[in-house]
Amino acid sequence: MINLIKYYKENVKSDDYYYRFYNEFITKPEKEEHDLKALDWLNESYVENILFEVFDLDEAIRRFQDLCEPNLDISYNEDNKMCFYLLGFYLNNNGYFIEEFPHLLERPPLDPTKFTIEAIRNRAFELHLDDDGTVRYQIRRKIVADLHFRKKSNNIKIDEGINELFEKISTRSAKFEEMSQDEKLKEIANLIEHMLIKDEKYRKLEYRKVCFEYLNDDDIKSYRNKIQCFRHAKDKSLAERKTFSDTQKMFLIEYGVIIIKVINEILKD
Repeated sequence: MINLIKYYKENVKSDDYYYRFYNEFITKPEKEEHDLKALDWLNESYVENILFEVFDLDEAIRRFQDLCEPNLDISYNEDNKMCFYLLGFYLNNNGYFIEEFPHLLERPPLDPTKFTIEAIRNRAFELHLDDDGTVRYQIRRKIVADLHFRKKSNNIKIDEGINELFEKISTRSAKFEEMSQDEKLKEIANLIEHMLIKDEKYRKLEYRKVCFEYLNDDDIKSYRNKIQCFRHAKDKSLAERKTFSDTQKMFLIEYGVIIIKVINEILKD
């Protein structure tokens, strides 16, 4: 079993975003110094129960989803609020992110209901799942149940220069490694277009200088057409996205990064 409090205390650093939350749990009156030992205290009693323990990462994911259920108002329950942050820290520290909300585990809101109520409701509006402006409980539960917890990929290496290009074109200035799979494909398409368009025309490059005969203009055009659906939010595009498996998306991401590296190398010359 993993004791979430112990895990937090052993792994959090003073410059971590999550470091700010331990002050939220210090309620013992005689505690004058805000040291990490205070995390063992909650509501003037020593915390020692299974609420703050999980068996493994799979259980941590399930528990986190349970805390996001619409009938559970964690803003008024200190135990659940503490568990929300401790589970988030544990999952984030193990390299997980939520595809639909890629920054949630990395930077959860100071008020959990900003996610469990507001962000979930906005997601329902975005997917047109509301009923004339009302989001039913069953819709909220479905959105929570359908959250995709992904492990960050460590096998795609890009240099800082290319990462800066992704941040430049990203509408939220996100680093490539912080993006979900769908967002990566969207920004890869945007970046290829950004790099190749000059004077409102697509320029043709001498790809053979870098990659022999393995990449040409037609290959890049075909690739861009394949991932166009990730750039648009129309019903047809959303439906097309669903036809791609995670494995296919990962291949397209890795192939896209190779294309960008080739273009970048040629443009440097």
